Amino acid sequence: MPTDLPSVATFTAPALSGFVDVERNPTQAVHYWLRRDIVRGVFRPMERLKIAELVDFYKVGHSPVREAILLLTTGGLVVHEHQKGHRVAPVSLADYADLVGVYRRIYRLMLKMALDHGDDAWEEAVVVQLHRSLKVPKLFDSPEHRETWQLAYGGLHHTLLSGCGSPLLMRIWTDLGNRIERYINLFADYEVDLALDHHSKHREIVDALVKRDAPRLETLVRDFFEMGTSFHQTVTNTLAGVEQEDVEDADEAVASAPKRGRPRKK
Repeated sequence: MPTDLPSVATFTAPALSGFVDVERNPTQAVHYWLRRDIVRGVFRPMERLKIAELVDFYKVGHSPVREAILLLTTGGLVVHEHQKGHRVAPVSLADYADLVGVYRRIYRLMLKMALDHGDDAWEEAVVVQLHRSLKVPKLFDSPEHRETWQLAYGGLHHTLLSGCGSPLLMRIWTDLGNRIERYINLFADYEVDLALDHHSKHREIVDALVKRDAPRLETLVRDFFEMGTSFHQTVTNTLAGVEQEDVEDADEAVASAPKRGRPRKK
C-alpha cells in the first residue's frame, strides 16, 4: 500500500491541480497523478501496483488505471514482471550514478542545440518562465510547497531545453529527470538542498542565454552541476547505506535458513 505521503490528487493549490481534468480525460489524470506520486515517493520501490487498490486510491475506473500503468512502463518508473503484473521500479546506487552522468551529458547537448537554434519566441518564453519561477519560494515545510517548487524548477529547465527542437531528446530528458527526482525525494538530505541558491544560478544562466554567450553559458552550467555535488552526495551516501543493510539482511537470512537435503552419514 502507498506510504503516508499525500497524493498529488489531493492537492488543492491552483498551481498543482490545474494540469488534468479527471472528468474529461481520466487516463491522463491517473497517468499524471501516478507518475508524480511515484516520483515523490508515495509508492515505494518495488511496490506492486494492484489495479483494484489504485482504483480505490484515485477514485477512478479500472481502464484508466491500466492504461496509465502501461504508459509509465516506457519511462523507467514502472517495470513489468512476466505473469506477475507491474511494480514500481527498483533503485540502486549504480542506476543513480548512471542516470546523473547521462542526464548531464544530454542536458549540455540540448542546451547547446537550443542556443544554436532557439528563436526569439523561445527566448521570450524562457524569460517569462524565469520570472514565474523566481516568484516561487523554496519551501519544503509541506508536501504542497515542495511540489510547487519542484514544478517551477522543472518548468524552467523544460523551457530552456525546449529550444533544442527535438521532441525525442525532450522525452528522453524528461524520463531521466523524473527518475533522478525520485531518487532525490527518496534519499536526499533536504537541508543541504535548501542551502543551495538556485534562483541566482538560474538568473545567470538565462542572462547568458539571452546574450547568446555560449562560453559563459557552458561555464555556468558546469558550475550549476558542481553546486549540486554535495546534495547528490547525500543521495549516494544514503543509498550506499541502504544497499549495505540489504546485503547484511540477505546474509542473515541465508545463515538462519534451515539446512536442506539428507544428513551426511557419520
